[in-house]
Amino acid sequence: MTYAEPLSNQVLMFIRSIGPGVIIGLIYDVIFTFFRTFSNKRAVIIAADITFSIIATLISFFYMIIYNSGTVRLNIIIAEIIGAVAIHMTMGRYIAKVVGYAAKIIGKTVGFIFSPLGFIWNKIKALLEKIPVKKPEKEMKKRKVPFKEKKIINILKIHLKK
Repeated sequence: MTYAEPLSNQVLMFIRSIGPGVIIGLIYDVIFTFFRTFSNKRAVIIAADITFSIIATLISFFYMIIYNSGTVRLNIIIAEIIGAVAIHMTMGRYIAKVVGYAAKIIGKTVGFIFSPLGFIWNKIKALLEKIPVKKPEKEMKKRKVPFKEKKIINILKIHLKK
């Protein structure tokens, strides 16, 4: 029974593990550029973080299951990080430009497709604003208060001021 793998197998596994890291780095660039193109709000960035974390974890998990019999090794994780950082530092700008351009085109296309719905919604809203609505506050002000009620109200006001 052997507990340790030969060094040559570990080196090969380290080199092979750079590949999933590159894929994770590409996914990072794509997800964050896509989300930042549409919105820069905190909730969107948190959603992008969660999405990326889940995808990266699944890629790493399935890679370790398939190629390393489910054994988690620090050298595999380090190789994946090296691959992700390398692709982000070298091609990250270009990927961000391409994805940003594609995201803008997708946004304009979706906006064009749904623009009739916006037009219909604006017309419905304009029609709804024309419908008169009775406001009870104005009716209460117009109501004539009997003399006895005025007296009671004035007495209460004077008492409350003291």
